Amino acid sequence: MPRAPATVLLVDDREANLLALEGLLEPLGLRLVRATSGREALKFLLKEDCALILLDVQMPDLDGFETAALIRSRERSRNTPIIFVTAVNREESHIVKGYAHGAVDYLVKPLDPTALLAKVNVFIEQYTRGQGLLEEAALRTRERDELARSEKAARIDAEAQREQLHALFTQAPAAIAILRGPEHAFELANPQLEKLIGRKAPPGAAVREVLPGAAAAETLRILDGVYRDGEPFLGTEHPGLFGLEGRVFNFVVQPIRQGSLVSGVMLHAVEVTESVQAHRKTEALARELQEIGRSKDEFLAMLAHELRNPLAPILTALDLMRIRARSEDERERGIIERQVRHLARLVDDLLDVSRATMGKIDLRLEPLEVAIAVARAVEVAAPLIDLKHHRLRVAVPGSGAAVLGDPVRLAQVIGNLLNNAAKYTDDGGHIDLEARKEGLEVVIRVRDDGSGIPPERIDSIFDLFVQGHQAGERSQGGLGLGLTLVRSLVQLHGGRVEVRSEGVGRGSEFIVRLPAIADLQPRASLKPASRRLKSGSRRVLVVDDNRDAAEMLGEMLSHVGHQVRLAYDGLSALVMAAQSPPEVVLLDLGLPGIDGFEVARRLRADHPSSGMKIVALTGFGRDEDRRRTAELGIDVHLVKPVEMDAILALMHEPAGSVAKETRVQ
Repeated sequence: MPRAPATVLLVDDREANLLALEGLLEPLGLRLVRATSGREALKFLLKEDCALILLDVQMPDLDGFETAALIRSRERSRNTPIIFVTAVNREESHIVKGYAHGAVDYLVKPLDPTALLAKVNVFIEQYTRGQGLLEEAALRTRERDELARSEKAARIDAEAQREQLHALFTQAPAAIAILRGPEHAFELANPQLEKLIGRKAPPGAAVREVLPGAAAAETLRILDGVYRDGEPFLGTEHPGLFGLEGRVFNFVVQPIRQGSLVSGVMLHAVEVTESVQAHRKTEALARELQEIGRSKDEFLAMLAHELRNPLAPILTALDLMRIRARSEDERERGIIERQVRHLARLVDDLLDVSRATMGKIDLRLEPLEVAIAVARAVEVAAPLIDLKHHRLRVAVPGSGAAVLGDPVRLAQVIGNLLNNAAKYTDDGGHIDLEARKEGLEVVIRVRDDGSGIPPERIDSIFDLFVQGHQAGERSQGGLGLGLTLVRSLVQLHGGRVEVRSEGVGRGSEFIVRLPAIADLQPRASLKPASRRLKSGSRRVLVVDDNRDAAEMLGEMLSHVGHQVRLAYDGLSALVMAAQSPPEVVLLDLGLPGIDGFEVARRLRADHPSSGMKIVALTGFGRDEDRRRTAELGIDVHLVKPVEMDAILALMHEPAGSVAKETRVQ
């Protein structure tokens, strides 16, 4: 903050003289105060101080000498510099008289402006320096006083805080000690600490006195380290503190500083023996459960492999029967095909629900109109709907209801809901499938007028192995996996599913809500699968230890014009490939002896530039199986049983093009 200008008191009984002085001193930027008499000057000095007084000698009543004498007689103004100004009596005796009355200088009118300004400036600078020194001294005095007050308050606060802290520590559930000096003398040991160590720790007693011998060794090592290094120590699940063997503690030792020096330490300890033991038991149980889960996954993978293997030749044989169709066999063939496809769906649901509930399904997300997934789902569910003569109404826009989803998995969601509706709706019933964009969501609704859901089962309808209401005998079949899988897949897509029903016999409605994305460009509608074959024969090697599967597949491929050889083990496959490299290898992975993984590795090593396409045709469908086949250079991984259209289509795709997972629906 800038200092106020210095004050100069001008004393003269003549107005003209005062004006002249003000004009001469104006360049110095001072505060100029007038007084027209000695008494007026004295009255001003009773209230305020000034840096300099310019005092006329010849004044009525009190002249300049008398006024100066009175100014010097007062303590407050005794040291204020006075310059006498006079127009008469320049005798030496008169000037001496002025100095005798306390003048610092004597100016004779008419005044020399330069001399006046120079002299006034000297006294103003002295006054300013003096004021600065006084202010600095006052500031230092205030700071010293403030520091003294702060230190006193700090001492009082420290004592109060220490007393409050000691009171809190005494009531704390943890064991707490405050130790002072390199000998670690107790300032405080709360009751919990004394209970823990089994002895009293009075103030002033050293740790070695309270915990003698080996019992103090580990504790002293930690305390000495904190005192020496000035760094806190954190002991997590630390055994043997205070010499208490077999017990485990979480504790902190914090240095207490006085300035830059460590004057003591504070120790805070909590026994965690029971929780550590419980945690270790939990970890052991978790490892055991993880091992059980791994064993379960391996069992399910092997179960799926063994269940899928016999399905493949059955479906291939049915395809051959269809090609050689006799009208009188059509009904029986249709029954077999529907039941085999149903069995394949049960196997897939069993594996899928296990992976989905554990979050192990890898979604292949892409922007798509929901109409595409609906079309696939309707095609999948059509056989059961047609069998029961249901009336299916589909109301889905061709565009404007786009989501980020896996086309196969979304079709599986909608197909499962349609199959569920068909199962629990009497012959000739009605099923409605609608989809549209509502705000920021795409909403899919599947409604039926079937058996409905009892109110007490609404909340559990999506749980594992729960089935809908069935009157009489258990005629609908199924494992109660479909809706569980629906919920898991919808949640993996960032959506949610809900169900509504007014009760038994009143039908039900399933509602799927998925996050919507921006509308896509119009695209061609989904075409049904076709069995028309591309021209061109391929050299195909079928490798499968299941002879029925290999022979049925070989016969189908031969029937459509391909050159097929069969191998029933890995070694035979490698020998045949060495004699005449095939263009396409359909390879089972679960072979005896040299398994399919090793066969694929050797085929890639032995024929690096042949352009050979290797297709894994297997019952192993886990994510880790697919990663392993991709690492070995297998072009396509198909899980049995596979639609024959998919296998035939692969014959003409170039090697290195990876097909999406294909399953019987």
